[in-house]
Amino acid sequence: MQNLRRRMDPRPSSPEDPSICIKFSLFFLNVLFWLAAILILGVGVYMMVEKKDAYQNLSDLSFDPAVLFVVLGAALFLITFLGCLGALRENTCMLCFYASIVGFLLLVEVTCGVLGFYFRETVQEGIGEKLKEAIDLYRDPSKPDLQLLIETTQTEFKCCGINSYEDWGSNIYFNCSSPGVEACGVPRTCCKTEEDRVNSQCGYGVGRMDSFEREERIYTTGCLTTVVDWFKNNLITIGIVSFSILLLQLITIWLATTLRGQVSDIKRTFNTSNRR
Repeated sequence: MQNLRRRMDPRPSSPEDPSICIKFSLFFLNVLFWLAAILILGVGVYMMVEKKDAYQNLSDLSFDPAVLFVVLGAALFLITFLGCLGALRENTCMLCFYASIVGFLLLVEVTCGVLGFYFRETVQEGIGEKLKEAIDLYRDPSKPDLQLLIETTQTEFKCCGINSYEDWGSNIYFNCSSPGVEACGVPRTCCKTEEDRVNSQCGYGVGRMDSFEREERIYTTGCLTTVVDWFKNNLITIGIVSFSILLLQLITIWLATTLRGQVSDIKRTFNTSNRR
């Protein structure tokens, strides 16, 4: 009976075991990101299920924020789950694969950041083209998330259109040739005050107003211009956040490679002692 109890008791840790601190630091760090991935994935799936009838073909998935949530959540879920399992099981293959993926993502992020800064004018033009397509699709029944995203951006950044309010002229509802009452107008989220935004007609006909009256009622600066200015005014904060994310990724890579090295050394020592 005593021999059986000895076999069932957990093996006490020894100096040859991998570092408990490194092992569980890596595990709990990935658990936090794993929970965040579940939240992101859940929000994306919920959004897609709620409007499943709007998807008729693959082209309907473009410009859909729900797809971005699902893809980002799924990728983060798989990567962090691999890190959790690799740390918990002390599996060298999983740890190596996990560190390689995070390292690759880190390299991609740095490369995109450098290229984005170097070709910032080209990137800004490309974003402007995508935003123009988004404005054209505003109020498309199959893309309610896109409409919500545009309205939230205009409200929070106090802007209208891409480069100016005139960009709304490309939308079929706000074009001056439109037969509707919103012709030569803008969405109400372009209006300056909350009281005006409650009135759904506050953006009607602003294109026919004189500049003074128009400035009094709506924001005339485009959202792309406003966002670029916001980035320029908050470079220090953005730099600190970006550096923190990169540092966190470097820490996870170091934890994974260190734990893998310790486990490999223990296995090598064990195999050598068995041969003797």
